[in-house]
Amino acid sequence: MKIAYAGFDLFYPVLKSLYDNGCQIVKIFSNKVDNVTEFNTEVTAFANEHNIPITYDKITLADLDKLKTQGVEALFCAAYYYRMPILKGFKMINVHPSLLPFGRGAWPMPLCILNQEKTSGVTFHKMKEDFDTGEIIMQKSFELSSDENLETFMQKIYALIPNMVSELLLDFDSYYKNATPQGDGEYQQAPDEYDYVITQNTSFNDADRITRAFYGFFAVYNDGENEYRLKNAKAVMGENENQKFKINGGYLTYEYIE
Repeated sequence: MKIAYAGFDLFYPVLKSLYDNGCQIVKIFSNKVDNVTEFNTEVTAFANEHNIPITYDKITLADLDKLKTQGVEALFCAAYYYRMPILKGFKMINVHPSLLPFGRGAWPMPLCILNQEKTSGVTFHKMKEDFDTGEIIMQKSFELSSDENLETFMQKIYALIPNMVSELLLDFDSYYKNATPQGDGEYQQAPDEYDYVITQNTSFNDADRITRAFYGFFAVYNDGENEYRLKNAKAVMGENENQKFKINGGYLTYEYIE
């Protein structure tokens, strides 16, 4: 099966699984990232290793039309920054990290943890003009633990991806044809790190929930005078006079600070 791919490293296992299942990848579309919290190094290295053309420019309608004339049967999108046009008659599949129609939006994973949801999952769906509304091709779920963080959340997604891709490709036309319309849902506004500032008055439970939701990214700590961005912050119970970032009932540790 000839395909094109759009995404950066967040969903690299999707690209790898497509290749491992025999797909001929004609073109990769990625985007520039900060290479601090988000990366495109794996996708770029994969493209170079396999001599696949890669671009970091926005996908245009002309790009899609060219792919179609090259015999590309489908475009798979998995974590791609830019809004892309929809080409009628061309199969476009998005990989979304929630159980649609719940969790529509750009960054549902932290919200799932912040809202203390019990389950989440992965949805393969057709792409439409309206984000995350296309018919569901395939969907798998997993349970969330009480101490889930963003890193463990993504590991559960990665564990599902290879089998989902293999299953889909075994009978792609049938899965695509029999995709089911979504029910009612609503978009969740992507969380902004400044919406979840932690201070010394933040309760331990709230600080723990926030740091878990943004683990791998930055949590923001405000000491009343300055704000600090703490990467891979964790809430630790007890007292430690050497720790600057105190909260009610404990303090914050971190791996990197800005």
